[in-house]
Amino acid sequence: MSRAQRATSLGGRFFSGAKGIIRVIVKPMHLLCIGLQCRLISLENKFALTDRALMEELNIMRMELFSVREQLSQLSQSVHTIPIQLQTLIKRVDNMEEHLTHVRDALKQDQDKPARDSD
Repeated sequence: MSRAQRATSLGGRFFSGAKGIIRVIVKPMHLLCIGLQCRLISLENKFALTDRALMEELNIMRMELFSVREQLSQLSQSVHTIPIQLQTLIKRVDNMEEHLTHVRDALKQDQDKPARDSD
């Protein structure tokens, strides 16, 4: 075997050995990367689902908050109008009492007149 052939044979064995070593190192790294990629995709999907669910919940909460605001606004208006309505009712009752007092006085005068006429 000539020197060139030995060098080529030696180089071939070296590259063949290096190729095997590289495979031994790269294959587990490749499998690790594939596993990490699968986990990352799974996490991304879970995040997207969680994000979507949170957005739905936020929309529901916004609608509820809007409803509560409307109810508070109506309650506030009621709280504002109830005292006014009460004052109006009190005035009406006062007017009715005053009117009844006049009616009583008029009836009393009518009852007193026949007694004087008979005297």
